Amino acid sequence: MDEITAILDSSRPVADIISDLKEKSVEVPEWSKLLNDYEPTRHRIVNDKENRKDKVKSDGTLERASRIHLGLEKLLTKRTTEFAFAIPIRRVYHNAGENDKRRQIAKAIEAIYKYARIDSENIRRGNAYFASCEIFTIWYAVEKPNSLYGFKSKYKLKCKTYSPMDGVSLYPLLDEMGDMLAMSFEYKKKIKDEEVTFFETYTSDRHYKWKQQCGSWTVVSEPQIIKLLKIPGAYAYRPVPIYHGLTHIREEIEYTLSRNSDVIAYNSAPVLKVTGKLVGDEDKGESRRLFRLESGGDVAYVSWTQAIEALKYHVETLLKLFFMQGQMPDLSFENMKSLGNIGFDARQMMLSDAHLKIGDESGAWIEFFERECSVIKEFLKFMNTDWKDEIDNVEVEHIITPFIQNDETAMTDRLIKQNGGKPIKSQLETIREAGYSNNPEGTQRQIQKENKIEAQARVNSLFEGAE
Repeated sequence: MDEITAILDSSRPVADIISDLKEKSVEVPEWSKLLNDYEPTRHRIVNDKENRKDKVKSDGTLERASRIHLGLEKLLTKRTTEFAFAIPIRRVYHNAGENDKRRQIAKAIEAIYKYARIDSENIRRGNAYFASCEIFTIWYAVEKPNSLYGFKSKYKLKCKTYSPMDGVSLYPLLDEMGDMLAMSFEYKKKIKDEEVTFFETYTSDRHYKWKQQCGSWTVVSEPQIIKLLKIPGAYAYRPVPIYHGLTHIREEIEYTLSRNSDVIAYNSAPVLKVTGKLVGDEDKGESRRLFRLESGGDVAYVSWTQAIEALKYHVETLLKLFFMQGQMPDLSFENMKSLGNIGFDARQMMLSDAHLKIGDESGAWIEFFERECSVIKEFLKFMNTDWKDEIDNVEVEHIITPFIQNDETAMTDRLIKQNGGKPIKSQLETIREAGYSNNPEGTQRQIQKENKIEAQARVNSLFEGAE
């Protein structure tokens, strides 16, 4: 009896089964701890009563200490995800050639990704992966007759991603070779004003589901058979979040700005300096105040001079260190407007570090996408049995393109040059991409007609000149 069969033995108490399934095979940081760094409102400075003490004034009112918190970890997570997936993942289908059936299979796989809204899903799971360190995407079929995939199908494929960011605990069970034996996840759901805990497990041939009420676990339903003969999902994890080791820099910026904010607030009230003895009382008019002093006396406001340059240098240096160690550029508006209208090659050079970072991260993502694609292929074998023998012959390559703001003119000139100075698009394709015409074919015919009339007019003018 293998390990997973022994664990899921129905004769064992459910509590013991779930306890064994919760023995996680990988080490991933707890999201409850990571959340304290990721979420700005949970930063240490917000509740630090020792270093940021509130003051009680003489009149009994409370003067709160400044507590400026910055979401730099959240920003770095979003920035990394955007660089990886802002330009959608491109899939290249190999080994299709002139085989019509394989080309149809490639179109069907692409349609599955399209109608599952995979580009939006990649953004969501990118944020979850880089911040909470693990994700699990499950693929499932719902009965809904359609022709979305190039053939009549009774089912539509959908996907759902689980991660600790959504309050779901993931428990992968791997063997000594790293192959997944089972994938379990635990989540809570509200049913009739009562919060119920559910625990689900997927193996290569079964789907199990339990729920916990009144402190005890019970079986929700009999195990469902999985016809794919593989776990219908893909799992990815990382040992540390994308912002690992950068929290101390962010904290230093927060405390520096907060301390300076207190100093500014304390010195913001004007201070009046009186030199000499005041004669009589202050004369307050509607538009002026009059002081009478003995000879040599003076009245003046004391201006406060702050060493702002030192503070500015300190904070800017810390910000540069944060983004430099995160290998992401600071693309704030202030930084971008100072660059001016730089060329495409200069932009590529400026984003080299970020592109190298995405290249470093892409390996785990490519493996994840390949596992996910193999699951989709298995589903497709059951959705269209006529393709069953050909589906595995279609190879799918996933390409991650790091974000860069494209220069259409530079790119077009480069492609035309590579094409020997010849056009790279037909006139009809250009009209379609422009999007101005409701009837691109009709617009093309009209353009050709006008060109023909213009050419005929030039020929006629040449003959008239000869006469």
